[in-house]
Amino acid sequence: MALFLVDGHALAYRSYFAFAGAPLRSSKGEETGAVYGFLNTLLSLIGRYSPEYIAVAFDSAERTFRHEQFEEYKAHRPAMPESLVAQLPLMFDVLDAMGLVRLFAPGFEADDIIATLARRWRNDVAVKIVSGDKDLLQLIDDRIHVIRPGKGAVLENELDADGLARLTGLLPGQFVDYLALVGDATDNVPGVRGIGEKTALELLTRFGSLDAIYRDLESIEKPSVRRRLAQGRDAALASRALVRLRDDVPLAIGLEDLARGEHRTPALESIIDRLEFKRMRDQLFGGAAARAPAPPEAVNPAPAALRVRYTCVDSPAALETLAGDLARRDEIVVDVETSSIDPMRAILAGIAIGTAPGEACYIPVTSDLDEPGTLGLLPPSRAPGLAPADVRRLLGPVLAAPRPGKIGQNIKYDAIALARAGLPLGGIVFDTMVASYCLDASRRSHGLDALAKDLLGHDMIPFEALFDRRAREKDIRRVPLERVLEYACEDADYTLRLKEMFAPLIEVSEVHSLFHDVEMPLSELLTRMEMTGVRVDVDFLGELARRYGARIAELEEAVFASVGERFNIGSTQKLREILFDRLKLRPARRTKTGYSTDADVLEGLAGQHAVVELLLEWRQLIKLKGTYVDALPRLVHPGTGRVHTSYNQAVASTGRLSSSDPNLQNIPIRTAEGREIRRAFVARAPGWALLDADYSQIELRILAHLSGDAALQEAFREGRDVHRATAARVMNVEPEQVTDEMRNRAKVVNFGIVYGMGARGLAQSLGIDTAEARRFIDDYFSSYPGVKRFIDDTVDTARRDRAVSTLLGRMRRLPDIDSSNPGARAFSERVAVNTPVQGTAADIIKLAMLSVDRELRARGLASELILQVHDELLLDVPAAELAEVRELVRECMESAMDLDVPLRVDMGTGDNWLEAH
Repeated sequence: MALFLVDGHALAYRSYFAFAGAPLRSSKGEETGAVYGFLNTLLSLIGRYSPEYIAVAFDSAERTFRHEQFEEYKAHRPAMPESLVAQLPLMFDVLDAMGLVRLFAPGFEADDIIATLARRWRNDVAVKIVSGDKDLLQLIDDRIHVIRPGKGAVLENELDADGLARLTGLLPGQFVDYLALVGDATDNVPGVRGIGEKTALELLTRFGSLDAIYRDLESIEKPSVRRRLAQGRDAALASRALVRLRDDVPLAIGLEDLARGEHRTPALESIIDRLEFKRMRDQLFGGAAARAPAPPEAVNPAPAALRVRYTCVDSPAALETLAGDLARRDEIVVDVETSSIDPMRAILAGIAIGTAPGEACYIPVTSDLDEPGTLGLLPPSRAPGLAPADVRRLLGPVLAAPRPGKIGQNIKYDAIALARAGLPLGGIVFDTMVASYCLDASRRSHGLDALAKDLLGHDMIPFEALFDRRAREKDIRRVPLERVLEYACEDADYTLRLKEMFAPLIEVSEVHSLFHDVEMPLSELLTRMEMTGVRVDVDFLGELARRYGARIAELEEAVFASVGERFNIGSTQKLREILFDRLKLRPARRTKTGYSTDADVLEGLAGQHAVVELLLEWRQLIKLKGTYVDALPRLVHPGTGRVHTSYNQAVASTGRLSSSDPNLQNIPIRTAEGREIRRAFVARAPGWALLDADYSQIELRILAHLSGDAALQEAFREGRDVHRATAARVMNVEPEQVTDEMRNRAKVVNFGIVYGMGARGLAQSLGIDTAEARRFIDDYFSSYPGVKRFIDDTVDTARRDRAVSTLLGRMRRLPDIDSSNPGARAFSERVAVNTPVQGTAADIIKLAMLSVDRELRARGLASELILQVHDELLLDVPAAELAEVRELVRECMESAMDLDVPLRVDMGTGDNWLEAH
């Protein structure tokens, strides 16, 4: 039997901040995210452990005995957010409805209540404390363990004495003394000044306790440590008194009073209905989603060690049986294993299918050099497997059908690899990578391994672990089947577990429409765009390589002549020596290894010596030649004759797409050399042309809409040159008196405002002093007061919500918006202003892509979208369709979102990308 003691105060805060970046609200506007997270974790706890006894403790509103001991206790901790205060009564209602006891004690904290009950009944039952508060670690012993919640609703990090030792290097009885030495900035516990974590650990390892340290103070060899301890004796003892938990809180309650009954009560159902937690209601009480897994599975999928059944389907008869079973299901996970990370060149090695948490199967597939639909770039596998023809015949119809719905992790990859193998994938309904991105774009990684570790507490089998460390060729077809089986089935299994965690969060969050109506349809469109690819003129690139190579050689000779010696221009160390030691140029800044020679520094040195301009041009050509001119011909697909970039849908925090292998979004267009590379991208065949459509000043138009500034909106509505209009207003001249220099300054400010540029940044951009730049910005805000209000209001909202959002509800969390670090805080403030603008621009181009593609397909046109670069779309168009498609694209792009100012598109056509743009 076990008693579970939940730190309700810590859980309330944790639940609130879990949803702070994407607040959940009912249809009445009531914020409910903290309640949802609180209840979700309780359900996870009950489902995972089935506790016999449970209680939830909260801090009291009154001052505690610790405030009497130390007036400054917790003085620096900010007040509880108002939106969390408003949700606390709802949490209490939830506990009451579930029949769970909630405890308060005037003058004490929740930790003291937990300490009292844990030590009172430790001999009667095992005690499990559920909290992330480190102060409670001091209670750990052979009968009392602490469960530290992971991310989401995961409750798997249980610490006993050995676990505490591994985590901290301390014994449980030493933890109070450790806190007494190092203090606690969160609670304003002083500790001993100058004694850090490492020193405190060394002292306690040597002496055992705080008292022992002070009894034998003179034996400490380091004079500085000895002096700090002597001076901080009173602070150490006072700190220990503050952090030591009381276990004598007067609580008139018996163990049987905490017995847990049935939690699925009509009262809880009523509360869940009122708060509109539809998916949770269906899972707990049945209804529209009654087919969903039981609450314990849905809230906290079990780890791989529990209830896993991974099987191999390695005969046509077994595959036929499986296909029949899958055809009757609502949803399945599909995950492929292939010979390459490039789906366009990959050979299919096997397909893993997930059907339920803990249940998956693997279908090994042999590769045949003569098999249509495969590329045969590597020798066929010796591993057992089904013939591709049998897989296409038996499983193909199930994979292509709209039902069952298909779930995947980065399922765009699987769809391309399967299509290349003659197995088109239909009915795609959920991508866990995309769901993670929509729910929290700022997460460190949306990869399967990271999500399983962070959210489910599970370490996935690393791909590298499948191979001998000495193996040169990492081809999964060379791995024994039993190892591939476990690896592939685990991927499918944990993708399904993540789906069941993400799906209810998506349904109740503000990103529901963004996920279902934008990102998931976009994934399908990107799949087709990647498979279509774009044709490049290899002969032109060869000529460009020769021209660039000759110019690079000329520049190198000019550099050598300029400095009077030959040297390795690519060596940073040698270049630093030439520029700063020999030529005595004045560097702008210094790095840990010496003076920097990056592009910004070299540009700052321009004018000091002729070699600087030569070096800048040399570096630019070296980069363009290596990254594009030489690389693109090698990336032409042998089967299609085109280059196929990969679009990354879950990378940029703003919502923008990026591309890789090759990166076609970073081709520079401000230099003649960079623009020349665009000339290499050509229409697919004679009689076709490229159509380029680029939003005009979209971010400034969004700023005008968001800010509501009358003057800025008027300039766009009347079709005026907004930079010239800005220069005229800020500099108080007539528009016809605005010079090119004045317009350029206004342009820098217009775009700088969007990116949160301050006076220093503007001064550097315009080459003026900071005071003049500050006056320019002040004049700008005087001319556009609505923009100033928008910036101030946005930053205030970001501080309140610790997040900002786009017009489509895409959230970006800003945990450092109130940081004590000025640099981190200032960066978050700039991001707060930029994200609603740039993020909405990203949303609009995605809506435009979907609209253009939908209309092209509806009209049965042959034209195709082939590239997306920032605010620009590129299409391959037959000459006969050019007029129709031009108007179609303009209409779709300019009506993608209804703003207070018109969206405008610049368009062009040509035989190559440069001509079209």
